[in-house]
Amino acid sequence: MMKQILLLSTGGTISCRTSVDCLTPQMHGVQLLGAVRVPADVCVQVRDLMCVDSTDVTDAQRLEMARALWKNRSVYDGFVLTHGTDTMAYTAAFLCRVLPHFDKPVILTGSQLPMESEGSDAPGNLADAFVCAASAYRGIAVCFAGTLRRGTRVTKAHTQAFDAFSGGNTDGSPDGVISNGVLTLSDRPAPGQPYFRTPVPVRAAVLFVTPLLDTETVLACCGREALLLYGYGVGGVPEALANAIEQVVRSGTRVYLGTQCAYGSADSSVYAVGRRMQALGVHCLGTRTLEDAVACIQCGLL
Repeated sequence: MMKQILLLSTGGTISCRTSVDCLTPQMHGVQLLGAVRVPADVCVQVRDLMCVDSTDVTDAQRLEMARALWKNRSVYDGFVLTHGTDTMAYTAAFLCRVLPHFDKPVILTGSQLPMESEGSDAPGNLADAFVCAASAYRGIAVCFAGTLRRGTRVTKAHTQAFDAFSGGNTDGSPDGVISNGVLTLSDRPAPGQPYFRTPVPVRAAVLFVTPLLDTETVLACCGREALLLYGYGVGGVPEALANAIEQVVRSGTRVYLGTQCAYGSADSSVYAVGRRMQALGVHCLGTRTLEDAVACIQCGLL
């Protein structure tokens, strides 16, 4: 049976060409589609949503992507969304939280080199994305370098390597692997009733604990809806910042504690420095990625 797939193009490196000695997104979806082999049982329609560097993608544009997916949910069997790698994980997490239990595959992909560059990873990534979009997978995921990672369990881990994404603070295991045009699934999101969750405007901040972080900077977060605080190791925060954090909590700001380590979970119950944060009413993020924490705050889930 022929699978009907919608390709949504948004720009990013995959669509870049050289302009005035630097790379800028220029190629449209039809041009990207023409550069890859599409599986024989797949029919692809193309829609260009935007053509921007993913650094410049706004929340309004992410919401436009979500609305396009929701509007076409009953029309297509699956979706491929081409996107720049730098903020792909933020968009993937955002779409997961705005479109919970989405019952069709939504596959984000892109590349580290432009589609037209010699030796580019773009043709392989896009071809693999079509395989995933025509599969039994459901929900939002990133397809890159032969792996399929759930949108809430992915982060960009390397600036240049073709294998650019990891599972971040999660267990790191992908939901699937693509080899020679065949997807082998090991996991996928649990089923549920799909619905559209409208994000809420929010004033929030993200701070990383370093020797440079001072109380004045922490206190500037008073009155915001949320503060994501990334501590040392499993979530250590210096005693010198405790009074400022207490004032932030008392101002009504929800404070969440994560780890700035690339892998492993935050756990404020292990050391006294973490227990000190617990006593102040600071919530631990555990294995939640930074990208997913941001998306959850945007959607009122944290």
